[in-house]
Amino acid sequence: MKPSPRKSRTLVRIPVEFESIADDTELKGKGYTLDLNMNGCRVESHTIVPRGSYLRLRLTIPKVPAPVLIGMARVRWVQAHSFGVEFIQRSADDIPVINRVTAESTEQKESVGRAIQQRAGTANCTVLVVEDDEDVRHLCARTLEEIGCKVIKAAGSTEALQASAAYMGPIHLLLIDLILRPPVLQLQSGGERYPRVHGHELVNHILRIRKKCHVVFMSGHDDSALKTLGIDVGEALCLQKPFSREDLLVAINQAMAASPCEYRESRPDKPKKAANSR
Repeated sequence: MKPSPRKSRTLVRIPVEFESIADDTELKGKGYTLDLNMNGCRVESHTIVPRGSYLRLRLTIPKVPAPVLIGMARVRWVQAHSFGVEFIQRSADDIPVINRVTAESTEQKESVGRAIQQRAGTANCTVLVVEDDEDVRHLCARTLEEIGCKVIKAAGSTEALQASAAYMGPIHLLLIDLILRPPVLQLQSGGERYPRVHGHELVNHILRIRKKCHVVFMSGHDDSALKTLGIDVGEALCLQKPFSREDLLVAINQAMAASPCEYRESRPDKPKKAANSR
């Protein structure tokens, strides 16, 4: 398995520290934001933050000598490993800095989006996102739509195969979770038209019809755990969960720059001759 890149950053990633304003709550944490604007930001963090909390934020912006301090921010929404805040108190002195970062982030997102679209050879790169976690699926879809991609969403392999069969246009990229939770205890992958299978098998089913697509897998399991499950994706890119929107775009950009995966029909082994009983 080829891991997705972690060092080659294409978007502004701003470290942020936060703490609760309430004296009776010992809530502190660290994270990153990619969506800083004048009204608020999205924070990616492993710290659990309740919706409706009031926080102080300290943002360390590259090439800015002093941190940007947000005196009060309210948590408006919470998703897996991320939350959104609305700024209530901020210094007027920080407005030019926030405006500059917002402009840089927008420009870089547009640049990545143009690169992906060019590699797709069309104005609208179409991506099939298959993920059983609703929050992760929403994060992926929103990130891709922001850079101009058309997104087809599916929660499992059956839905993905149905969507692929129904969609008449080209699908340029498959963004697929490796371990898909089945709706029943036993995965069924027999002769059904739309079987319940894991991500690596799903790609083969789609490529049998689509012939070639770029592929990025997502997984919360490491290589050893996947091998234990009998899963091997070869040289395909695999994005390790949890990941940021930045990591997602870097992985997709790299996958689109590489050759697409093609369907290869597996040839059964020749039957061995029965041993002569005499």
